[in-house]
Amino acid sequence: MSSWIQKVVRRREVVGGLGLSALFLLFPSLAVAAGPTLKAAKVGQKVVWRGYVYTVVKSKGKLVWKQGAKVATATASASAKPTASATPSASATPSATATPTPSATPTQTSTPIQTPPATPDGAFVANSSEIKEGQVKIIEVNTAKNQYPSFSFSRLNGKIYAVSIICTHAGCKVVAEKTELVCNCHMSYFSPYDGAAQSGPARLPLTRYEVTEKDGKIYIKP
Repeated sequence: MSSWIQKVVRRREVVGGLGLSALFLLFPSLAVAAGPTLKAAKVGQKVVWRGYVYTVVKSKGKLVWKQGAKVATATASASAKPTASATPSASATPSATATPTPSATPTQTSTPIQTPPATPDGAFVANSSEIKEGQVKIIEVNTAKNQYPSFSFSRLNGKIYAVSIICTHAGCKVVAEKTELVCNCHMSYFSPYDGAAQSGPARLPLTRYEVTEKDGKIYIKP
């Protein structure tokens, strides 16, 4: 082909392309109708082109694109404004609970037995009427502060006698049984008047104490 003919063909192609572009600009629907430039490969093939869905169909023995529904453009939803979180209100400072001061609990003290103060005659034992004729009685005596030893007291022919209650055999305490003093540890028997050992393993007498009876009261000198 001569160069002149080639120039004429190229000029026609350019003019034709320009004319086709002008038609597409004036009539956009024609551009849409022209279909996708992608080659139809098989029936059912789908593409989205220029905002429309195209499907490949067979028409007159050829595979052609068929325009379908327009694709709705998703509108970007406005971003939700962040909800301002409620500023936590300052919690009320708990008021200090006044702790009740426990009231002082009165200390219960045992009231000591009111006894007459010690005299030259000794520590007070009991009133004379508390020890009768022929009676043997063991009594605690307040001989000193916080000291209350026990003694055996008895009356014979109007006279008061006092002896220790500590057995001379093994140191157990004797008890009064009628007119005798008995050590239940080893069954030793003693006289309540002079403390003499009468039977059992004990051989030594009970310790005797000086007793005074004056103005209806009994006193002992331990």
